[in-house]
Parts: sequence; structure tokens; C-alpha cells
Amino acid sequence: MNGYLLILLPPLQRNLIKTVSTALIWGICPTRKSSQRDNDESYLFSKIDLMNHLKTCLIFAICAFLATGVQAQGQKPFSVNELITLALETSPQVLAARDQSKAVRGQLSTARAIPNPEFEINTGQQKSVSGPLTTGNVSSWAVTQPLDMPYTRFPRVNAAQANVRAAEAGRIAFEIELISRVQQRFYELMRREAELKAADEDMSLTKQIRDRMQVRYDVGETARFELIRAQTEFLNAQINSESSRLRVEQAKGQLRQVVGHQLPADFEVVSQTPKIEPLPPLPVLLSELQAQSPELQRAKAEVEATESKLSFEQNSRLPKLSFKAQQYNDPNFTDRLYGLVVSIPIWDFKGGQIAEAEANASRAKNQLNAQSQSLEQQLETAYKLYQMTSYQVKILDQEVVQLASSARRIAEVSYRYGERGMLEYLDAQRTFRVARNDLIKARFDLASVVTEIQRLRATPEWIAKIESGKQ
Repeated sequence: MNGYLLILLPPLQRNLIKTVSTALIWGICPTRKSSQRDNDESYLFSKIDLMNHLKTCLIFAICAFLATGVQAQGQKPFSVNELITLALETSPQVLAARDQSKAVRGQLSTARAIPNPEFEINTGQQKSVSGPLTTGNVSSWAVTQPLDMPYTRFPRVNAAQANVRAAEAGRIAFEIELISRVQQRFYELMRREAELKAADEDMSLTKQIRDRMQVRYDVGETARFELIRAQTEFLNAQINSESSRLRVEQAKGQLRQVVGHQLPADFEVVSQTPKIEPLPPLPVLLSELQAQSPELQRAKAEVEATESKLSFEQNSRLPKLSFKAQQYNDPNFTDRLYGLVVSIPIWDFKGGQIAEAEANASRAKNQLNAQSQSLEQQLETAYKLYQMTSYQVKILDQEVVQLASSARRIAEVSYRYGERGMLEYLDAQRTFRVARNDLIKARFDLASVVTEIQRLRATPEWIAKIESGKQ
């Protein structure tokens, strides 16, 4: 068994296991003189058994370690684009929206269909009741083909086409919303991981300060008050580190909830710093919003659909025509008739249907105006927040953090040379941590604002990603 397990491993690992096993055995077993070992058979057998036992345990331990390493390497971290692709491919809501779009396309096919003809066949017998009439079999047939008049067909088809455009725009809007939520949660996770890294660095630094203060207190170079202050700073940093670690786990759970449960519970992501590109001016963004926003396109398509529906109901008051051909056969004659069947609205003038269609058309127009105003207001608010956050990131990165870092270094050097006390150094360290955490928060807030603007303007890159995912 031992030899078989060794054969499964590469030569270098086999030699390493043999060497380590021999070293462990000879290290555990006490050495004896050669004459004593040769004469003591029980000692030899016990040593052989111990060697085999330890070798087997060591082999199984190394195999388990290698298997764990292969399993850890097999799980590849996910990038933000991979998370978006996974969400678009597996989200039940996205699949349901796509099925709804296909169902509306079926309604378009129904609206384009030509009415089916009606066939009528009759047969019977002719008998004379009085007089010398010829008796025999009689039969008749009739064909009625309703005519799809242009003044009702075109509005009906136009309404169905508008409904298809509205459903397609709604699907795109939903998928863009999903992409936005995935990116938001991804940036939230990146922010929490950056905060955790900074918190761990703070805990390590405060631990060094605490240990240094403990040594100085033990030799009588500092007061107990400064040791207590350093211990308090370390405990606060430790609490902050644990809280940051919990926030990372919470952010991972929220990201998995958005992407879907197809994402493994113990997934990892590729750390990625958000790349913020300058946005165009606000008037350009507003024009892009009006031109390519799927939410506005859906509202406009709904207006067209309701207007076409109103035209259809109004034109339904016009006469409907059907072409009819029939033939009657009896033992003496054969009659053939051709003509038109006219349906005239005498009692029902479609008053209720027209009133309902007018109200729906007015409602769709008001919803379009409200949607346009709401999106423009959201874009203006997001753009102002973008300008404010960009300025905040610039000031924090180029001035505040650098000044706080310089003040911390000066306080540290002064503390080492005895020019400043521990309290001043801790205050400088705390000021630097606050500035650095504000910079981390501002950077990812800026990324979130840019993501929201991209959602409102429906950036073409997102549209291309959605369409490529459907193919």
C-alpha cells in the first residue's frame, strides 16, 4: 500500500517523503549501539512498524494537502464582466423578460394574419307534397371570405409593432438595470475590501506602537497613561478590523444575491480599481438620454400603440365587407350566386371602445412626459453629485491625504527623538486614517455615480454586451 501511494507521486516528492519519514523515525527512536540493535529483535520490529505507520500517515497528509491545493487553484476569481455575463445568462427575471418579448412578437404575427374563410355545405332531399314535381337529392354550398379592410388592418398592425418595440425596450431597460446593480455591488465589495486592508494595516501599526509602549513602560521611560492610550488605540483598531471583515462578507452576500445563486458561496473576485473616465457636459448627456434611453423608448412606443389602437376603434365604425359565393343544386336547377356581405354599425357605434382608447392614449402621453422629466431630473442630480464627488476625490488624493501622511511622518520622527509625545503621534495617525478612509469612500462613491449615469444614458457598451449575450 505504501509503495503504491509513493508511485502515484512525482519522483521529487517521493524522495522528499522518504527523507522526511526517515528523519522523523530516527529522530523519534533513540539511538543504540549497533551490537545492541542487532541483538534486540523486538526493537527492530517495533521500529519497522513505526516506520510504516508514520510513512503511511505522512503520505496521506501530503496527498490531502496537494488535493486541497488543486481544489483551491481550480476556483478562478470572477471579474466584473464575468459576473455581469453570469447574471444575464442565469437570472430568472431576465429570462422571463425575454420570454415576454417573444410573446409580444406572437401578438404581432396574430395582428398580421388574414381572416379565415367560412365554408357552408348543406344536403337533403326534395319531395313533392302536391303536383307532379321532380323529387331527388338537393345540396348547397357557400363560401364567405371576410375582407381585411386597410382602414382597420394598418392601425391594428401598427399597434402590434409598437407593442413589440415597447416590450423590447422594457427588456433592455431591465437588463441595463441588472448590469447597474451588479456593478454597484461589485464596487461596494471593492470598497469594503480596501477598507479591510487599511484596517489591517492600522491594527498592525497600532500593535507595534502598543508593544513599544509596553517595553518603554516596563523600563520606566513612560507613564502608564500613555500605555493605556496605546492599548485603547489598538483595541479600537482591532474592532474596526473585525467590523470591516464582516462588512466584506455582507457585501459578498449582496453581490451573490444580485448575480444569482449559480455563483458559488465561497467565490472570489478580481480586485479592480474603478477607472473613471471624464463624462461629457450635461447638455450632451441630456441629448443622449432622449435619444437612447430604453425607458423613454418604451414610453414612446406605448404612446404609438395607444394612438394606433384609437385609430383602429374609430375606423371600426366603418362598414365591414365580406365576399360570398354560393351554389344551390336541385333535381331541376342549379343556382349560383355571388355578392358582398356588409356589416353596418346601426346599433353599436363603438362609443365605449373609442372613449377607452382616447383615455389610454392621453394616459400614455402623460406618462411619457412624466418619465422624461423624472429621468432628466435624475440625470441632473447624478451629474451634480458626480461633479462634487470628483472634486472631493481630487482634493483628498492630491492634498488632504498627502498632508495627513506628511504630518504623520513628522509626528513619528518627533516622537522617536523625544520631541513629541505619544498622544500627538496617535492623533496624527488617527487624522491620516480618517483622510485615507474618506478617500476610499469618495473613490467608490464616484464609481457608483458614474454607473448610475451610464444606466440613465444607456451607454452603447452595455447595449452591445446585452445583444451579444442573447446570441
